[in-house]
Amino acid sequence: MRITVIAVGKLRDRATGELIKKYSARLPRGVKIKWIEVPAESGKRDAKTALNKEAEKIRARVPERARTAALSEKGREMSSMEFAKWLGKIRDSGRDPCFIIGSADGLDPALLKAAEDSISLSRLTFPHELVRAVLAEQIYRAFSILRGEPYHRE
Repeated sequence: MRITVIAVGKLRDRATGELIKKYSARLPRGVKIKWIEVPAESGKRDAKTALNKEAEKIRARVPERARTAALSEKGREMSSMEFAKWLGKIRDSGRDPCFIIGSADGLDPALLKAAEDSISLSRLTFPHELVRAVLAEQIYRAFSILRGEPYHRE
C-alpha cells in the first residue's frame, strides 16, 4: 500500500520531522508513506483566494485512483480501532489513501466537500506540523492493530 500525505507548508521543526521518520520507518514491509509539501499561499492574498490556490496545488498532486481523506476539525472522529478498520477497508479495496492537511486557514470548502472522507484527529486544535506526526503515529498504530501486534492497548 502506498499512502500519500499532502500537506500545505514546509515542515520546519526538526524534532517533529524525526517523529514522522520514526513512525514511517516502523510500517510493515510493503506500506510506504509519501510526504508531499505544497507551498502555502496564506498572507499573500485574502484567505478565500489563498485557499483556492492551495487547493489547485493539492489537486495536482493527488495520485490517480487514490481515496482522498481531508483532515479537518469538522471531520468524523474515530477511535484508533475505528481508524485501523477504516484503513484496512481501503487497503482491502485495492486503493491507496491520500490524506490532505491544510494550512493554518484550513482547506478550501470545495476541496473539503470533494474529499471522499473527512477525518478529525481530535476536537483539539494542533499546529499543522504536529498533525503530520500524529497522523504518522496513527497510521503506524493502525497497521499494528491490523497485524495483531501488541503496540496498541485497549
